[in-house]
Amino acid sequence: MSVADEVKARLDIVDVIAGYASLQKAGRNFKALCPFHNERTPSFVVFPETQTWRCFGACGEGGDVFSFVMKAEGWDFVETLRELAQRAGVELQPYSPEQAERQAENERLFGLLHEAAHFFFEVLHSDEAHVAQDYVNRRGLDRQTVETFVLGYAPNDWQQALHHLLMLGYTQDEIVEAGVAARNDAGRVYDRFRHRLMIPIRDSRGRTIGFGARALDPEERAKYLNSPQGPLFDKSRILFGLDTARRAIRESETAVIVEGYMDVMQAHQAGFLNVVAQMGTALTETQLRQLDRYASRLVLALDPDVAGINATMRGLNVARQTLDDDQSVTFDARGMMRYTGMLDMDIRVATLPDGQDPDDLIREDPDAWGRLIERAIPVANYVIQQGTAHLSPDASYHEREAAARLLLPILTATESDLQRNGNIQTLARQVRIDERTLIQWTQRRQAAQTRALPSMRDQRRLAGRTAQVAPPAVGGPPGQSDLREAFCLRLLLEQPKRLFAANRKFRELRADDIVLDQVLAPLCAQDFSRPDFQAIFRAIEESLYQDDLDPLDYLHDHLQPELVSVIDDLQITVLEAFRQELPGVLATELESILRDQARVNTLRQPDTELFIQDALALRQSRLERESHELYFLQQDASDLTDQRYHVTVRANALARKVINKALQQMKSFARNS
Repeated sequence: MSVADEVKARLDIVDVIAGYASLQKAGRNFKALCPFHNERTPSFVVFPETQTWRCFGACGEGGDVFSFVMKAEGWDFVETLRELAQRAGVELQPYSPEQAERQAENERLFGLLHEAAHFFFEVLHSDEAHVAQDYVNRRGLDRQTVETFVLGYAPNDWQQALHHLLMLGYTQDEIVEAGVAARNDAGRVYDRFRHRLMIPIRDSRGRTIGFGARALDPEERAKYLNSPQGPLFDKSRILFGLDTARRAIRESETAVIVEGYMDVMQAHQAGFLNVVAQMGTALTETQLRQLDRYASRLVLALDPDVAGINATMRGLNVARQTLDDDQSVTFDARGMMRYTGMLDMDIRVATLPDGQDPDDLIREDPDAWGRLIERAIPVANYVIQQGTAHLSPDASYHEREAAARLLLPILTATESDLQRNGNIQTLARQVRIDERTLIQWTQRRQAAQTRALPSMRDQRRLAGRTAQVAPPAVGGPPGQSDLREAFCLRLLLEQPKRLFAANRKFRELRADDIVLDQVLAPLCAQDFSRPDFQAIFRAIEESLYQDDLDPLDYLHDHLQPELVSVIDDLQITVLEAFRQELPGVLATELESILRDQARVNTLRQPDTELFIQDALALRQSRLERESHELYFLQQDASDLTDQRYHVTVRANALARKVINKALQQMKSFARNS
């Protein structure tokens, strides 16, 4: 039994979820209003017998106690495991000496930064902070906002904060590492922040990890000074205000991204609690992934200046160079388009009136801000607007063609065929060029790009490919579900981009059928039953949306040691696990079968096809589990007029039929090819 299984065995999911939702007994199960979206009729069900949960409303999600807490708290798997293990009284595998030392150091830094924030907060309320107090008043921030965001003041002194932290027992090296102090070339340590309004930056759990410091001296060259990159502070992974915005984002299913600290604080003060700020000039993959945990709709509230419009449209002038590299994932307009399809996220843009930022607009007219966000336009429409704004009504065909060719690679960068076709139709109307012509240009460009792509065969040969293993049979004996999930992850680890092929198959099968829209959605973590496998799958997804590291290197760099060891086991022991599942005679023949398979390479089904079959089988198994739960729900339902369960049962049955037919066709094709 794994540690996660032991934790689940000791905890009752009903007790855990009762801390987040008001559960009411309904037959042998429990019902509640879903804690993840607004609703009036309970659609959230907890199944004590299977220790699972499911929302039959807008969310359409479900899982075990781990998936619930991860979604409710926004934690990753390891954070959730530690919290639930402590609650269950399960002792986790001890850290290595190096890990334990690093963990202890980080805990010291968290404590140090908490004390620093408290120190600056106290100084803000002293007589020496009158300039900072005046600034806060001029910006219209009330006492509640100051306390919520723990605003403070860094004295106009070289060592006051340093001495305070030294008196609390922290060392100079720790204070420098935390970014509160700096050390010059001569070795002298001094306060990094002086005569500035201090804005604590916190992680999603509310722990202070750094500071944003606003200059109060008009002669100061740097208007804002942030903490340096360090063990805790990484601006590419942080969204300012997320700790206080999580609940509102989840409830509204919408996250609004602005550019500045003041924008966030003013929005929250006015009651717009779903607003966060990016830390830097561009959104990163990690930041978007964090928001994807809570929101299905993302609104970028951009200033109507170079820092706003050009931030989204940057790269257009060099689009041909940038977009020819299919491996790159940038967060300019094309990057946003790709995420709209890949994450199934509705990404929109709200452009503010000239000369105003969110802080100004909200203070002047809060209702206008609300209307602005409601009227945000899809990012594709925004790109078309900006990319064709220079065209006059009587622009020549040559000018319109040039604009269209520049925009097409961006507008077709989504994984969604439906979105891609809609974008082309919109562009065709805007530039007054036949839609079929635009499609031909796109196809020719993609064909040329495909011919130019380097082969991955040599890279795989150098990396060393592991022995091929046939997947376990669909509907095999109990105990093979873990093996199938492991096999699926094994193939993904070998080539993560196989996920895109599987998701294209799911899109093909649902064929824009609204009944199948949810049940045949892209492969996701919920298709895996083990929480550690779910966490690894999410990390594999994340690895596909960055280009700094090879996906496997990304996993080893970004996953906690507990999960890295699971990955290592997957790559090494899946063959042995499969061998142990076979009857004795077949087990002895396995090696010769594999040798024959290697010799007759043309008879071996391509790994990507195997992965697609495995992904379909995983979804089939998940739908079977959910149908089992629905059977009991229908038995216990007191209101026979409630059609939600019936609709879900029909959708599940139809999806299983579609999947089964697809699997039969794929296997028949493989046998005959």
